[in-house]
Amino acid sequence: MTRLLTREQQKTLDVRFSEVTGLPSVSLMEQAASCMSEFIEWLTISHDIGEEYHVIYFTGAGNNGGDGWASARQLMASRRRVAVFDVYPDRELSPDAEINRSAYKKLGGEVITKKEDLANKKAEFVVDAIYGTGFDVSRSLSCRVKEALSLLALMKESGSHVIACDIPSGVDANTGFAAPEAVSADVTFTFGRRKIGNVTHPGCMMAGEVILSRISMTDEFVDETLGDDRRVFVLESGIEISPDRARDGHKGQFGRLLLIGGAEGMAGAMILAARAGEKAGVGYTMIRTVEASMPLIASAIPSALLSVVPEEGETTKKDLPEPSAIAIGVGAGKAPWVEKALRHILPLNVPVVVDADGLNVLANMAEAFEILRSRTENGFPPAVLTPHPGEFLRLVPEASELLRKDRLEAARFLADKAQSIIVLKGMATVIAMPNGDAYINTSGNVGLAKGGSGDVLTGLIAGLAAQTDSIESAVTRAVYLHGLAADIAADNLMSETVVTPEDVIDALGEALFRP
Repeated sequence: MTRLLTREQQKTLDVRFSEVTGLPSVSLMEQAASCMSEFIEWLTISHDIGEEYHVIYFTGAGNNGGDGWASARQLMASRRRVAVFDVYPDRELSPDAEINRSAYKKLGGEVITKKEDLANKKAEFVVDAIYGTGFDVSRSLSCRVKEALSLLALMKESGSHVIACDIPSGVDANTGFAAPEAVSADVTFTFGRRKIGNVTHPGCMMAGEVILSRISMTDEFVDETLGDDRRVFVLESGIEISPDRARDGHKGQFGRLLLIGGAEGMAGAMILAARAGEKAGVGYTMIRTVEASMPLIASAIPSALLSVVPEEGETTKKDLPEPSAIAIGVGAGKAPWVEKALRHILPLNVPVVVDADGLNVLANMAEAFEILRSRTENGFPPAVLTPHPGEFLRLVPEASELLRKDRLEAARFLADKAQSIIVLKGMATVIAMPNGDAYINTSGNVGLAKGGSGDVLTGLIAGLAAQTDSIESAVTRAVYLHGLAADIAADNLMSETVVTPEDVIDALGEALFRP
């Protein structure tokens, strides 16, 4: 898993790199620009260029603009037809950017400073090097930048391909929040490490394909410089999701999953979760549900061990083996037994996943957060809460504005308050750990926007948790696997629209063994 960075962390790395290597900071700019220039040069060879210019750069006042000036100079030397639209022609730039603007001009590079002079000019590619990571959502865009972004958008509408330098201008590198004026890139070429805003929503919608140039920064250098505090990682291809199993393994070695829920009329949710748990490889699948749902579930999951939820006044039943992991809330409804079950289960030293109606009931329990925090205080695995945005706001309504602006920090807020693992569902699902570490998922597609998809995810998380000592590993693997199976299903069916939760379950076998 690759580490993601904030703008402040990337700046810290840049400064430290110069201190450690003795190389001037402008050398990093030259290296970054060279990597981007080589990519653009390859694109111009691959495309049939019929426009007036190969590339027009839009450059701002900071180091992102300096990357643009340096790249324009390099491509000019490669006999590419380039021009630079200088967003701030009368302003002194950052020192390294000013060096590169001066060098480009001294070599005779074409500079455009007036929007009228840009009108009707055609370019196969336009490079957005206006803000990069310099944009901060707390500060508004200047009129000059808004004008430049408007011109860039017009060029895109006329057929130019947009390449963003580091991150599309107007997208906050720390949160992914996008200003209304931001222009979606076809490709984003980023440096050092990907920024959080490249991967989280909605920034990931603006970035297009993200290409990383590490500019001489090793993982060891990054970790030594930044330490282990509040790390953010990306879940992507290469994550291990299917550990090897012994050939002589037996069901007793692969855990016992207990699913609790399935109110009358909602047995299907339990069936989906149970099937997903079985596909995850759990040895025993056990289901506790209401009497009315028993026939449907028994027919659909004949391999499961079944039990009826305790009747009013009845003590907790002991008619099933001790579970290795429990998931509660799937299709549970709001009957009084749900809260009773939560109060019994949460104090147990066993991995617990709370989803759907379990979360809604939890939100109405006055001491819910104290109960959740007590698990950590007692040395138990943190509970796993899997809210979609609506369920999230029922749990912590005070975080509504934070959720709107910064999904990552919203998930961390709830993880800290509940001392639980939070799986904030949606595009680019965020997983927040109680220690501040977080993960952003890259797998999945809009085919998951159907009722039942969350039930499949709950079954996967709990099924994997029943088989491992690491609840953190179970959650990250399950979230990525869930999205990957949806991607495989969409490929097999040639459409994201037609993907159903059942299709996702059917694709899990292929997903488990995809490299």
